[in-house]
Amino acid sequence: MRLLSAFVLALCLTLVGLRPAAAQEPEAPNEVSPADEGEEAPGPSGTTAIDIVLEEPSTAAREALSHNARIFDEILVQSTEATIREEKFAAAAGITGGSILLGLSAWRLIEDEPQSAYSRGLGVMFMTLGMVDLTTGVFAATRVSHEKRRLERWKKARKNGVSEVELAHFEGELQASHEIRNGERLLVRWNGLTHAIAGVLVLAFTPVPDASTRTDRVSGYVIGGVFSAIGLATFAASFRPTPSEKAWAEYNKRKMPVPGHEFSWRLAPSMSRRGAGVSFGATF
Repeated sequence: MRLLSAFVLALCLTLVGLRPAAAQEPEAPNEVSPADEGEEAPGPSGTTAIDIVLEEPSTAAREALSHNARIFDEILVQSTEATIREEKFAAAAGITGGSILLGLSAWRLIEDEPQSAYSRGLGVMFMTLGMVDLTTGVFAATRVSHEKRRLERWKKARKNGVSEVELAHFEGELQASHEIRNGERLLVRWNGLTHAIAGVLVLAFTPVPDASTRTDRVSGYVIGGVFSAIGLATFAASFRPTPSEKAWAEYNKRKMPVPGHEFSWRLAPSMSRRGAGVSFGATF
């Protein structure tokens, strides 16, 4: 009987000891939703993080940026001035040559009594080539080259201090200018070859018509010779790189490579209603 009473007493004490432990379990807090308080809803992690990026470029990177900006400024000014001079020469040559050819075509086509079909053919050829040359000359004289606009923007950026990203942007423009001028040079090359072939045709067909006079033959030989000479000279000159192409090649030769791996570190404070902390990260 005593043993049974002791067992019952022990069981009761055990149950009494377990009840307070169960009562100590935390209840779900009655939190007010952020929408009710007018606060911003926390992110997926329940915290509001603020990223503060503090990156300090190395001394080598700053020296490379300063050196490349100085070289780029020098090369850009020289290439822009050379491009403007070439465009002025191309405009004068195109307008002058086109006007002369249109005058010759009018002389051949306006005749009341054409001397031969050959004379008419010369007039049509002179008019076609003259319109091409005149259009090219007027376009070169009236347009503002992209090199000039780029130089103006570069001077403004240089005055405020050029960053690595801005320098890379202008480098891309110089490379694009190199590609554009290379394509234009190929166009001039084949245009010069076309003029040379036209001059050869004039020389070849001048002695064919029997009805042509001595004056017509002399003028045909002279015009054909001039066409051939100018066309071949233009064709040969087109193999010389333009100022923009030279500038891009020279800049790549003289530029200083920027170090690719630099030390940078990040500090990110993390704050919420339950606490606050700071995270730190670094890139080597």
